Amino acid sequence: MPRTCTICVHPERQAIDAALLAGEGYRNVSERCSVSLGALSRHRDHVAPALAKAREAVEVARADDLLGRVQGLVREADAILREARGDGEGRDPNLALKAIDRLTKLTELFARLAGELREGGTTVNVAILTDSPQWGALRARILDALAPYPEALEAVRRALAG
Repeated sequence: MPRTCTICVHPERQAIDAALLAGEGYRNVSERCSVSLGALSRHRDHVAPALAKAREAVEVARADDLLGRVQGLVREADAILREARGDGEGRDPNLALKAIDRLTKLTELFARLAGELREGGTTVNVAILTDSPQWGALRARILDALAPYPEALEAVRRALAG
C-alpha cells in the first residue's frame, strides 16, 4: 500500500499549494511550513494539474486583455473615421483614409489573435465565403466607407469583382 503524501494531509496544505502555484521556492515553503524538501518534491505531482490550469488561466486572461485592448482601438479608429467623414468643417478625407487603413490593420491583428488567419512567410491567406452574411456586411461597410472617394471606391469594386 503506497504511503500517504504528508503534504496532502498537512494542516497548511492550502497555503503550501498556493505557494507552489505562485512559484515560491521549495526551500522557502519548506522552512515556513516545517516540511521536508523531499515531501514538497513528491507533492509536486499532486499540484501539477492545478499548476497547469493556473498557467492556462493566466494565458487566457492575458489573451482576453489583449483582445479587449484591440477592440478598444477599433472603437477609437471607428469614431475617428465617423468624425472624418462628417459634414462641413469636420470632413477630412485624408484622415478618413488613415482611419480606414488603421481599421484594416486592426481587423487583421484581431483575426490573427483570434486564430482566424494563418500566415505562411509574408503571405496571409484569408478564406471568405462570398455568399456569407458576414462577407456581405463587411463588403457593404467597406464600400460605404469609400463612398466619399469615387476613384478609390471604383478601384475596390473592380478588385472585388475580379
